[in-house]
Amino acid sequence: MGAAAPLMERAGANGLRLHLIANSHGHIDHIFDNAPLMRASEAPLAIHPDDAHRLDGRNNYGFEIEAVTATHELREGEQLRIGDLVFDILHTPGHTEGSVCLYEEGRGLLLAGDTLFAGSYGRTDLPGGNDERMVASLARLAQEIPVGVRVLPGHGPETTIARELAWMRRIAEAGRLLAPG
Repeated sequence: MGAAAPLMERAGANGLRLHLIANSHGHIDHIFDNAPLMRASEAPLAIHPDDAHRLDGRNNYGFEIEAVTATHELREGEQLRIGDLVFDILHTPGHTEGSVCLYEEGRGLLLAGDTLFAGSYGRTDLPGGNDERMVASLARLAQEIPVGVRVLPGHGPETTIARELAWMRRIAEAGRLLAPG
């Protein structure tokens, strides 16, 4: 939260420009900077339609957040093209109804939002969370994403599917959320 200016400065210093602001989900820590990023970059905003209602500026945390409207939807089965990158959009509900991961097969990269972290998964006790849907999303990632894929989560350090696979499979087999360790 509050990273729009430093992000735009860093992009400019490296000769880069923002093509799209893609929200992995609609919790405040992931959408807080949408409006200033949209103004600074003129980039469109994308989110899964099940989380679009979270862009209305309301929150339970006492923060003032400017309402925005997404111009693109991140829908299951569609692809997001940015330069030579092609991301498959995977709807992975559980943390919120509209949580998504973006999978770039050619680069072996998964942008996991708050679905999957190094050593853990996203909370399900926050607005939009659901244990059963999180179990299904983790089981899907464990089954569909190759073990060598790098995972860049919405928080914390990078990991790989291989490092997380054992506990993800235990959860899938149990059919309920368990402690990852």
